[in-house]
Amino acid sequence: MPVSVPFTTDPHLRFDEIRKLVSVYYDATIQETLNYGRETAGSVLAGLVCYVVFCIVAYLVIAHWRVAQTPGQSGGLLRTAKRVMFVTAHPDDECMFFGPVIMKLVQQKDCELYLLCLSKGNYDKEGGKRKKELWESCRILGIPDSNITLIMSTLLPDDPKVKWREDLVSTLILNHMEALSIDTLITFDKHGVSEHANHCSLFYAMALLYVEKRLPLNCQAYALETTSILRKYSFLLDIPISYMMSSHKYVASFQERHIIKQAMQAHASQLVWFRSLYLLFSRYLFINTLRKIEILDLELDLELDDD
Repeated sequence: MPVSVPFTTDPHLRFDEIRKLVSVYYDATIQETLNYGRETAGSVLAGLVCYVVFCIVAYLVIAHWRVAQTPGQSGGLLRTAKRVMFVTAHPDDECMFFGPVIMKLVQQKDCELYLLCLSKGNYDKEGGKRKKELWESCRILGIPDSNITLIMSTLLPDDPKVKWREDLVSTLILNHMEALSIDTLITFDKHGVSEHANHCSLFYAMALLYVEKRLPLNCQAYALETTSILRKYSFLLDIPISYMMSSHKYVASFQERHIIKQAMQAHASQLVWFRSLYLLFSRYLFINTLRKIEILDLELDLELDDD
């Protein structure tokens, strides 16, 4: 109810009355604003709690009860993949980014996994150590030693600002695909999850194979989808969104996520403080969403990049 303040025409009292009137209305406005803020904050908090609970339940249903997620029945990819090659840029990419889909594929009968890593990760001059760490990580994930190929070339430096030559990378990928009779290839999309130039180069090398029509006819290629940084570090909260938006999704159970973390811990040289935060919050340890690489989509992507 508005506060009534007596008003006088006496010039000696008018200023004090105006000041009191302004003060009363100011205090009332502040109080109403605070009350509204409390009500809004309560509603937002309740909504957030409900969403977190929903995400946890959705994760348990998807990952642990195997709804639409049993080996050989998820997203169409596992039904057809027999010889799968992951193409990465550095040791540790396999577990930092591709862990969930690797964990699903190693459980698939008659599915052989290969890893082609195009550098030894020598940016900090620890390439020799990182090579050994890669083999240990793959052992933990379930990729046989004999199925790992590590390229060590001065033409492919580990540098977040260096784009690798697309013709060189595409030829390396194609040679290994043909030699190993690969039918499914999985790599980064054009944003490379972290915008690392080496990661992005792998996608553009694959794009070159498509555009030049050199990709084997019996092979399909998939790109790991990059999300916004908010979704990237959203822990479980991104799972419902990703699961609804993507046609190829692979969700790791808590046990599988633990194995992925063990694989990452094998890369001891890379366990700086911010990677510990990554292991705690990253969605990529819980879920991988893949997009099938199609020539029409590639042409549009390349046109947009040119603009």
